[in-house]
Amino acid sequence: MNRILTIKNLDDAREELHKIKVSSQGVEVMAPKTLGCSIKLTGVRVGAANILKQEMLSIGGDAAVARGVVNGKEEISDLILLGNAAKIRKLIMKLDNQTIFGLPQIQNDLKELLNQMRGRRKYQVNCAGRELDLNTTRVMGVLNVTPDSFSDGSKFYNKENAISQAKEMIEAGVDIIDIGGESTRPGAEPVGAEDEMERVVPVIAAIRKFSDVLISIDTFKAEVAEAAIMAGANIINDISALEADKEMINVLKKYPEIPIILMHKKGTPQNMQVEPFYDDVIEEILTYLSDRIAYCVANGIARDRIVIDPGIGFGKRQEDNLKILQRLGEFHALRVPILLGASRKGFIGRIYQSTPTEREEGTLATTAIAFENNIQIVRVHAVQANLRLLKTLQAVKDVK
Repeated sequence: MNRILTIKNLDDAREELHKIKVSSQGVEVMAPKTLGCSIKLTGVRVGAANILKQEMLSIGGDAAVARGVVNGKEEISDLILLGNAAKIRKLIMKLDNQTIFGLPQIQNDLKELLNQMRGRRKYQVNCAGRELDLNTTRVMGVLNVTPDSFSDGSKFYNKENAISQAKEMIEAGVDIIDIGGESTRPGAEPVGAEDEMERVVPVIAAIRKFSDVLISIDTFKAEVAEAAIMAGANIINDISALEADKEMINVLKKYPEIPIILMHKKGTPQNMQVEPFYDDVIEEILTYLSDRIAYCVANGIARDRIVIDPGIGFGKRQEDNLKILQRLGEFHALRVPILLGASRKGFIGRIYQSTPTEREEGTLATTAIAFENNIQIVRVHAVQANLRLLKTLQAVKDVK
């Protein structure tokens, strides 16, 4: 996945250079150069890699490539462009007349990445006829209508309690309420579609009697999603990224104004935390989500209907969750809005010992990280606290 790398120090730089198989001597030479702007290009043909390296050198930059590229022993290489925005702009111009080795596509990708450097990408998402402006970080409030929520237990399993909680979120100013009828915490038992619908549909219908707040349905079952839409839901939030139920794509085709949130996870809630492993967690999540976006587009789902979620806590080790937060900005390479769901999750409890309801400080820290990385949506339990945090951060940012 071509993207702007998050490199904050020389150790980060060395790690990334080792990943693309730069020689040991080259790592030490190149590492200090990455501290300007570093763009990673993946799967580049050797001819293109050599041209890019020479062109970068000609404008005072550089490009790190795998050992064996210069002498032609490697046919394909990842590489890292080392420079700054001005040098990337010059490189783009130098590629104007290049028509070989896939360089026109690389030039287009570099133009997109240069735009990303210039600031927040503007997104407007149509949610069943209502436009959701994602030019600032929006708050999605969690409403678990389940008897076994990891955070709320059975607190909102009762319909009246759920409706009362929804009203509290709306009064606080929530942008979206995410309603789920099946717990997806590690080890949770599966729930049948009928039971799930009995939990969520009455709550959605009741909210619709007093509010037009945006509602997302947190489900991976097509039958539940359609019933929720008919009751008034505006968005589908599928933790399986449309893999669990092959009929979900047909629901999206049937309701062309319903957006879809695609999340990355490994395994199922029953086994996802049994020794998950990644060689490169960011690259692997990006590749998976890119494939799922491509699946949607190939099936007629417009790209402007898609939101992605890297899936904090879903088949991730502690270091994976922290790495996702550290490198959150790299997910903008997918060129769709991003949702971060870190609220009250177990990785916070491993940072400081706490129960789920004692993790608000940690949750607020993740929301601040999301804001600083121009993430479009945060999925949280304590709506008012997170809205106040975001309002404060926005006020500071807006000062001229």
